Amino acid sequence: MLLNPSRQPLPVWPGTRVLSQSFGLVGVVFEDPHQSERCWTVTTIFAPIPGRALGGIRTKLVDQQGFVTFLNQRDMELLLDLAKPGAWCEWSNSIYPGVTCANEGWFGFCVDSLDLEDDLQERELLLRQQYGGALPSNIELTRRVHAEHHHDYEELMMLLWDKDVDTGYSPDPRIETIGRRWVQVERNNVQWRPACHSPWGR
Repeated sequence: MLLNPSRQPLPVWPGTRVLSQSFGLVGVVFEDPHQSERCWTVTTIFAPIPGRALGGIRTKLVDQQGFVTFLNQRDMELLLDLAKPGAWCEWSNSIYPGVTCANEGWFGFCVDSLDLEDDLQERELLLRQQYGGALPSNIELTRRVHAEHHHDYEELMMLLWDKDVDTGYSPDPRIETIGRRWVQVERNNVQWRPACHSPWGR
């Protein structure tokens, strides 16, 4: 077990769900169990989401071609060899599944809407450093997402405004309102291929 998230304080950076402690995970590389040519590097550690069926900390990862995905703590502990399939996971009160065994509860590398909010806020914070203040409307960014096994896509996001539409407060960097600031303009499914066959030439 890496840690018991219900018993250990997990402070975050103010205004985000980014943990202020990385637990030595940033920079760790995992080989994708479904695609051996694909490697995922941990970039950020996020706090558990209250009410989520599978709790624990979450790791954001990026592959060689810039696709982003997330990995839950329980499945990460398996990939780190900190636990074995069939063993009891104390902090989640469940059995560790077999790696890639979806019928046993394996999730692996995937994202949901809250994970994507966290990723978008990180990208937005980088833009705030670049602009040094309130962000201008209609900024665009493109991101590549690994949603789940055999499902990758690229999307174009646009910033509508950098303010709370209810109060007029600006700039508004809060995670709670990020879904009202950004809108998806375009989304296209893509097929991931090893670098030598990549349409992006990477």
